[in-house]
Amino acid sequence: MLNLDDESDDLVLVENAIVVPPGPKGQGKWQPSGVLDSDGRFVANSISWSATDDRINSEPAIPDARDITDLPGTHMFAGISYGHFGHFITESMTRIWALDELRDKIDGVVFTPKNQMKDNLRPFEVYADLINNLGLAEVPIICPAGPIRVEQLYVPKQGFGLGDLTGGSRKFRDYISRHAGVNVEPAGASKIYISRSLLPPERGGILGEKKLEQYLIEEGYAIFHPQRESKLDQLAQYKAAEKIISVDCSPLHLVGYVGNARQHVAILRRRSMAFGELFSRQLGEFKGITCHQVDALVNDWLPENTNRPSRSSFGEVRLSQIYRMLKDAGMIESETPWEDLTLAERNEDLHRLEKSHELRFKPFRPDDSFETSFAMDAGNGQS
Repeated sequence: MLNLDDESDDLVLVENAIVVPPGPKGQGKWQPSGVLDSDGRFVANSISWSATDDRINSEPAIPDARDITDLPGTHMFAGISYGHFGHFITESMTRIWALDELRDKIDGVVFTPKNQMKDNLRPFEVYADLINNLGLAEVPIICPAGPIRVEQLYVPKQGFGLGDLTGGSRKFRDYISRHAGVNVEPAGASKIYISRSLLPPERGGILGEKKLEQYLIEEGYAIFHPQRESKLDQLAQYKAAEKIISVDCSPLHLVGYVGNARQHVAILRRRSMAFGELFSRQLGEFKGITCHQVDALVNDWLPENTNRPSRSSFGEVRLSQIYRMLKDAGMIESETPWEDLTLAERNEDLHRLEKSHELRFKPFRPDDSFETSFAMDAGNGQS
């Protein structure tokens, strides 16, 4: 079990350490990977966690000596490299807190890939601007496809993560405050809505987001699409904004890295999962940001090939309730209440999603109104 408050032995030095990445066919959690000492014992600090009691990797077997490549010098083990942006900026960065102590002592850092890729260094190329602004500039990175024996390897304990780890350890929070975005000047609108309306298929959101955006534009909010901006421009905008409205999604992690205590952030619940509270914990613990939870969720709409809310599902929300909660939080000023999506508007958006995703959506909780409407539309050749 991981305890972020326990700083004893949170950084150990292992001589002739063996770093074992997952095999070429490994998938999912509990893949055998991590660090073994010279006697083949699993180094506890190399365990990665998605929550304080939920491991990501399991103990690997000792590799055949003929398969091990030697890496001379002194390095730091940095954990698991993810290709997905949200997991990369959280779970792949969890051990960087140790760099301030080790920067002048090491020749580079060693990651293990979550899954073997054609090029295991590709995520570090894609997110180069971001990781450079988290203090990794000019730090050589290794992400091996096979086991390596490192002459000297520092192994820090994980200092941040998802689930109940979003508050971070003291050392991780201090590191982020010293490094994240410090060379990026604030730039952009003072009020923004972080939108998902232009994301490609397989990325979830909320139904009727365009209608919500129009209401927010009338309130003076700029609609911000992170995927259309460089990573540095994203950091600049998150530093500049005084009020931020967003559904529970990955960009809020960056707000937690570079935001400030003067900011107010409203988090709209888009799925039947407790992510809003976890984001609030990070933003509050890291930067003292004031967060407002906005729960107006009516139902989850799931791709037909799934059975539970996820990052691919869409939330059906009551705009009238969002209006009241944002007004009470001081995030909007209009005296004119917002109107909920009509049944026709909701179904029209579901039809649009089904066309773009090329699959059907189903309600997490039964909803006969859409099934009836869909059948009628299909009969008219409008599906």
